[in-house]
Amino acid sequence: MRADCHIHIDRIGPPHKTPPPTVQDFLMYARRESINLFCGIYEHERTLQTFSSIGIPIFPFFWVRTPLLPRIPESARGIKLHPYIENYVLEEGSILPTLQIARKRNMPVLVHTDDRKPSLSRGKLVGALARKFPDIIFVMAHCGSYAPGKIEIPGASWTNEDLISELVSEGIGVATSCSNVYIEVSILASKTKARLIAQSAPLEKILLGSDFPIYKPIFGSICFQENALISEGLSHEQISSIHANAFRLFGNR
Repeated sequence: MRADCHIHIDRIGPPHKTPPPTVQDFLMYARRESINLFCGIYEHERTLQTFSSIGIPIFPFFWVRTPLLPRIPESARGIKLHPYIENYVLEEGSILPTLQIARKRNMPVLVHTDDRKPSLSRGKLVGALARKFPDIIFVMAHCGSYAPGKIEIPGASWTNEDLISELVSEGIGVATSCSNVYIEVSILASKTKARLIAQSAPLEKILLGSDFPIYKPIFGSICFQENALISEGLSHEQISSIHANAFRLFGNR
């Protein structure tokens, strides 16, 4: 059983120019990589209905663009926040109404963490919220550092390696110390990022995602993330145990 805990089925928006996937794109990806469960990020009911009609299980994360004025549909079972794109600091004063809904409806919160403006959404900010709201599950997308890869130099990133190390280590520390925080590790193009996760992160707190369809031809697949972790020392059995985390967390909600 395999899961992809981070895909987009609706628009993403600036600075990304990647268009949303078609249903055929999604179906081909799911079949090619034998994925049985997706965490799909959406904004429109029609989009979710269209993709769900294929019959592949999708755990729907609703992208809240205005966290002080959230309008979260009943179809949502999780919440996505992206402080970098919406330009706010991940702190209680910026998102409290959204957290109140998450608590009331028992919804996990997927937070995009980024290295372009770490002050907006780095791991320690997730940790502060997790300690203040222990009954909410937080998923730290990208484990603190997005770290896009240089296509022409495998293993290298456009992000400074020291910054990657700082942010990913911080994210791992938060997941280790907070029982309600998980790390989602998509875009493992950086060997530094992959090595830290493989060697330091608690396996029971890792979720595999792809950020599909971003970097779809190269970094945006579950197989890529698996291979990056295996190259840094994880076994196939350990990869299977990581996939099992997703089914425990999302499969029965």
